[in-house]
Amino acid sequence: MKKAIVIGGGLGGLAAALTLSTEYDVHIFEKNAHLGGKMQRIDIDGFTFDFGPNTLTMPQYFWDVIAPFTDAKRVLPFQKIDAPTMHRVGNYDVVFTTDVAQMVAQLARIDTVSAQHYPAFIEEITRLFHLSEQAFLEKTFFSVKDYVSPTLGVRLLQAHPFQTLQQFLAHYFPHRDVQQLFGRFATYIGSSPYATPATFALIAYFELVEGTYMLTGGAPTIADVFTQLLKRQGVHVHTNEPIEKIATDGTHISFVETVKGRYGANIFISDIDYDYMQRQLGRPMPTHELSTSAYVTLIGLKEDVPLHYHNVLFSDHYEAEFRALRSGQYAVNATVYSCYPRALDHTRKPSLFVLINAPNDEAAPTYVQQQVDQALATWGIKNQVAMRKALPPTFIRDTFAVRAGAIYGQASNTLKGSFFRPRNRDQHYKNLYYVGGTVHPGGGSPIVVKGGFEVAKRILNDN
Repeated sequence: MKKAIVIGGGLGGLAAALTLSTEYDVHIFEKNAHLGGKMQRIDIDGFTFDFGPNTLTMPQYFWDVIAPFTDAKRVLPFQKIDAPTMHRVGNYDVVFTTDVAQMVAQLARIDTVSAQHYPAFIEEITRLFHLSEQAFLEKTFFSVKDYVSPTLGVRLLQAHPFQTLQQFLAHYFPHRDVQQLFGRFATYIGSSPYATPATFALIAYFELVEGTYMLTGGAPTIADVFTQLLKRQGVHVHTNEPIEKIATDGTHISFVETVKGRYGANIFISDIDYDYMQRQLGRPMPTHELSTSAYVTLIGLKEDVPLHYHNVLFSDHYEAEFRALRSGQYAVNATVYSCYPRALDHTRKPSLFVLINAPNDEAAPTYVQQQVDQALATWGIKNQVAMRKALPPTFIRDTFAVRAGAIYGQASNTLKGSFFRPRNRDQHYKNLYYVGGTVHPGGGSPIVVKGGFEVAKRILNDN
């Protein structure tokens, strides 16, 4: 039986390993004690926090991977949330919903013209999603030949590549607060709405058309299920075992070494940070703008609080916030996000996962925690705090081996960074492939899973 080695146990690696397990003897190596990458649980003083992706969308992408091995909808019973996210923008509160009429009614309180244009906006982001799914999300890029396609070029030109997301939003929504409300979707890929191409308006489709979901027990349930299926398929799971050496024979990877031994294979799949993998191969790290990182505060609460599952407090100076981030500084006036699972999952103790977009590797000034304090006060939280722990970008850098703590690798603030991310097959080593949020098709848990799935399917077809 042919052998495959997956380096890194993030969601992309798990999807690839599971898909390959039907025809390959698969080994997966992870430097941490758990599989799932940034999708992990953190336990502190009896409180459980979900680090990493908290907003779950596109359950079909997860189900597609595990469907050949189990009853997908039974083991991952995603539940749609009717009113998932409360946004405070300017003097207005807006709760996201897939109900177009309700969204129009809420936007009308801010600006009647913007409200009138909302159905057209939904129609366009739906078109963008289906266009991009066919052109990019279901397509792998192994070589230059994969880019040389008239169909791909036509579809790219139909996706507003030369317009920024902000310009796209301004076409539909003349009111600044409404633009800001939907511009936040750029942060889902660690980028700026004032720079990233308008194509990424399609991210809004996930929440505003398909909807937002939850899993009892939290997002790490996905990693738990994938891990169980891997073991059932006979995949060799090596946790706490980082790869220390990669050996080559000129045109191929021949074996890898850990402290526990040497392992050879026919194919190798990297699910670690692309830039770090280049360094491990003895190459210089690529030069490109990195995505944002995150400053996270984990807060345990003594009692229930009246919050939504997801909560966003927008800054008053959104453009200045992204100027600061792109210049490597924390914003003096920052947008604050929180996840409060207890709102719908009563198996969880009341706790908050609070996140502020952060520059890479920078020590946080004292005003960052003050911003968290101000957000808590706005949410009516003061004496309810039982415990609190801050996790700066260096936590992401060191825990997950992510360059400078940049969650999504290369930023999508340019055409190249958006549409020509590192391809899925190494240009020199013919048996080395790449998956994960730092390569094509990009970040976000459903997209990473989709990418790992598509790469593995193509490997199976090609071989």
